[in-house]
Amino acid sequence: MRYQDQLFQQRETALLEAARQLFQSQSWDRVTIAEVARHTGIGKGTVYKHFPSKEALFARLVLDRSRMHLIELQTLSHSAPAPEAMRRMIRRAFEQLLADPLQAQLCLHCDRPAFQERLEPPYREQFLELEAEYMALFSELLQNSFAGLQLSNEHCQHLLWGVEACINGVMTRIASGGFEHWADPIAFDAYFERVTDFIIAGLHGQAAALLAAAATNE
Repeated sequence: MRYQDQLFQQRETALLEAARQLFQSQSWDRVTIAEVARHTGIGKGTVYKHFPSKEALFARLVLDRSRMHLIELQTLSHSAPAPEAMRRMIRRAFEQLLADPLQAQLCLHCDRPAFQERLEPPYREQFLELEAEYMALFSELLQNSFAGLQLSNEHCQHLLWGVEACINGVMTRIASGGFEHWADPIAFDAYFERVTDFIIAGLHGQAAALLAAAATNE
């Protein structure tokens, strides 16, 4: 790699790390590109050579960490028979978010329609590609877990809507700080176990219901 390319990459890494540190101590609306530049010791104009907007910088933080998480889940998907691998992946997805609450907050923010509307098209396309990769991973596991039911891609998509709703709920709970303010606090480990049980039971019940409905309509 050329020295100029190495320097460019180093600056970009420094900007992302500075933004992450600032977002951990301040709200999204209060952090500015100028502040990220000052924190990094890089000119504001140079920041725009790397990221065309604050939304783009925000998106890169989410995309980079999400891709790292996806690689780990893809590896985990081959660690056991499909039904057990599905359980392990769901639990690990929760643990990934708990280990990095900022990622949970960033993901929720990036999922807002208003944010996506402001985001430059290349970054929106990357979010769509990442979503497709996650969907493909879980769809493959679903089809392997319920091989006897012969689920179609459409069936898998319908089932994954419920999984997504549960994962988003867990993400929101983590982003909000957990259960410490509850009269009877719940340990996250127990919470993850119960939610995982709920998702697995729901997948079994809904998969059977989808196929029964399809058979009735034939």
